[in-house]
Amino acid sequence: AGRHKPWRPCASSADGMALARLPKSFNLVREVARAECSPISLGQLLRSAGTDPGSLRHTARMLKQQLPIRFARRIEDILRLPHVVVSTPSIHRMLKSYLETFEVIHQFPEVRTEDDEAQFFMIVRDQITKHNSGAQLIAEGYRDVRETYPDMKLDVFLNDLFTTRIATRILMEHYVGMRAPQEGYLGVVCQGMRPLDIVGTVAKELKPLTESLYGFAPEVEYTGNLDTVLDYIPRHVHYMVRELLKNAIRATIERHTSKTGTDSSWSSSSSRRPAIPPVQVELQQGDIHVIIKIGDQGGGMPRQVQQEVWQYGWTSVKSAVDESCTWGGAMASAAARDRKRRQSELAGYGFGLPLTRLHAQYFGGDVNMQALPGHGTNMYLILTHLKEGTPSTEIDDLSTVLYRREEIELRSSTQAP
Repeated sequence: AGRHKPWRPCASSADGMALARLPKSFNLVREVARAECSPISLGQLLRSAGTDPGSLRHTARMLKQQLPIRFARRIEDILRLPHVVVSTPSIHRMLKSYLETFEVIHQFPEVRTEDDEAQFFMIVRDQITKHNSGAQLIAEGYRDVRETYPDMKLDVFLNDLFTTRIATRILMEHYVGMRAPQEGYLGVVCQGMRPLDIVGTVAKELKPLTESLYGFAPEVEYTGNLDTVLDYIPRHVHYMVRELLKNAIRATIERHTSKTGTDSSWSSSSSRRPAIPPVQVELQQGDIHVIIKIGDQGGGMPRQVQQEVWQYGWTSVKSAVDESCTWGGAMASAAARDRKRRQSELAGYGFGLPLTRLHAQYFGGDVNMQALPGHGTNMYLILTHLKEGTPSTEIDDLSTVLYRREEIELRSSTQAP
């Protein structure tokens, strides 16, 4: 408790840092951030998903113009944060990666020829890979800050950051999908995607991870319309289902056995294996939405914390140390460190639920929780069909709303005396 400090608003990093310590390109970042950021709907992307050289050059030019603006605005947002946040190693690494991406794309010459477009494609593909760990870096940095300043809340900043992260990755991955088309895909969207296949894949991925920690794993049973299909982005569905399913598995195990995984005598073939109920997955398909219901008998959640779980960084454990104890006690050997890594895959950083809901809401879906204290939890993942020409691909997504708000704020700040 003595480590914790009360949080008080203070100057931002941009205000508090000496000018010499700011990025050399800071003035350029500020200039580019004030350029017009054109909202781009998924419908626009789907209609322009041609793979001919002319279409690819058109998309490359659009990204060359718009990506630096998006990265510049997020860089400015990060630099407005208190220095104690920006100076954490994880957030600093993320800021550095944003700056590097901004510079490499902004400095790229105009895309005029097929060779130009081919080189630009390689840059975009490399930048996607560079930012794969971005969400984890943000989560680690936020956790580190809150260990010292537990009452610091950055939910608005994080929501904006992750919203634009989703939007930017869709733009970049759609372009890569156009450049290297896959059967059944229109850019980034898989046509006729079967949610059952994704849920089954996630369940198979989580089973060995769970068994390595506990020696057993609950079964996953499927009901409803198992032939459900929709047009959607598979990576998004995989992420959302994984977050919800691992929560259900973890809650089920912790509810129905006092074992934490430290006793290796529990094995899948052991006659002493505890009897635990399965996790239930139900699929239903409507004209507009597909619903994936994931239900468990993991004891539910107290009413007083049911709203808190949607906050970034909320966790049922007090710290990383407590979390390691919850999942198996203190560990020092190489095998134990690997075990701790696997534990964190299930426990996470308290970003899973808010990010899952943000991904679903991005295209007009949602995540709803029905918690039954003393029994279990039902999570309803509502996904919107993303077929070309449907309203869900043309509505103002969360990034569009954010960009418009930013345009108003920028105009107001420019006109202010």
